[in-house]
Amino acid sequence: MKEMKTQLILFSLLLLGSTAWAQQPCLSQDAYREKVEAYSQILKQQKLKTLASSEARKIAHTGFLPKIDVNADGTLNMSDLSAWNEPVGEYRNHTYQGVFVVSQPLYTGGALNAQHQIAKADEKLNQLNEELTLDQIHYQSDAVYWNASASKAMLQAADKYQSIVKQQYDIIQDRFDDGMISRTDLLMISTRLKEAELLNILMGEAPNTPVDSLYNIGMISAPVRILPLEDVLQRRADYASTEVNIMKSQAQRKAALSQFNPQLNMYFSGGWATATPNLGYDVSFNPIVGVNLNIPIFRWGARFKTNRQQKAYIGIQKLQQSYMTDNINEELSAALTKLTETESQVKTAKENMSLANENLDLATFSYNEGKASMVDVLSAQLSWTQAHTNLINAYLAEKMAVAEYKKVTSE
Repeated sequence: MKEMKTQLILFSLLLLGSTAWAQQPCLSQDAYREKVEAYSQILKQQKLKTLASSEARKIAHTGFLPKIDVNADGTLNMSDLSAWNEPVGEYRNHTYQGVFVVSQPLYTGGALNAQHQIAKADEKLNQLNEELTLDQIHYQSDAVYWNASASKAMLQAADKYQSIVKQQYDIIQDRFDDGMISRTDLLMISTRLKEAELLNILMGEAPNTPVDSLYNIGMISAPVRILPLEDVLQRRADYASTEVNIMKSQAQRKAALSQFNPQLNMYFSGGWATATPNLGYDVSFNPIVGVNLNIPIFRWGARFKTNRQQKAYIGIQKLQQSYMTDNINEELSAALTKLTETESQVKTAKENMSLANENLDLATFSYNEGKASMVDVLSAQLSWTQAHTNLINAYLAEKMAVAEYKKVTSE
């Protein structure tokens, strides 16, 4: 899973580096998911594992079908090479035979059916692992996407902050040139302007870089459909895997016990063969029909010991299912709690942002009217910056809470 996360992050950086900051149509969250899916090497590997297990299931099914074999062999006595074509009734130095066999298992004690069930279970487990891989890819891609969107919002906030300070700087510069204010106010706002420019530099992008190719971090998310635990369990691939593992263990028990059951096979064979030794008589075709029956009688209690062993394995899988249910229940509760908390955080952050905007407007207006000091303006600017940052972080937390809930519910 760590390897998958590393590959995903590297691809995400490459993709977002080439698309997120370029002037182009908006890259939607779903479109980004699709691009990550198409690139993921881990997902491709898992798809190949699913394909391999599907073929293994088909191979297991061939055990029910008739088999045809052809056997041929020959011998040559190297110490008597001259006796190759002696008269009929006399020794010849070579023998040969060719036989074909058509065999059909009639009853194998349940072994064939159990092996087929095991192969089907392995195929289903690989399909479920593919779903798990896809869920993890979706979650990681959502996380990268919204973090990139949050970075874009931070850059836009820095740009807006710089424009606010620059506008105030221009006013103060004009008043200083006219001799209406002291140099102290000009130096204070000049310092703040340099800080705003430095902020943009530290963000790693110039203020005029186009950043409109991702969804805005503050966009309203689609309503989350709250699901009960029973529905979530049926959607989760890891829970479904526990059910398949129980069925697989039951099939393995039948396969293990099949060796103690009667075995019945039927076969038809025919071929040509010289006698041993080869006396030169005509070789004729000999068809044979046979039935083979094996009934195990006494194995020193191995059957009962095997049965107890396999039942223990089934019990382990059932306990694993119970453990998985508890874990999913905890994940679901935590995800629902986070959804509620982040919703409240966004609401509070919006209110604080509104207050910060009003405070900044009032402080700037009061300063321009000579009713407030430059310290009041700078303080309002700091409050605005902090409020805007908190709002972006609240939006990001909300988006990540939704992504976490979708991961828990396998959406």
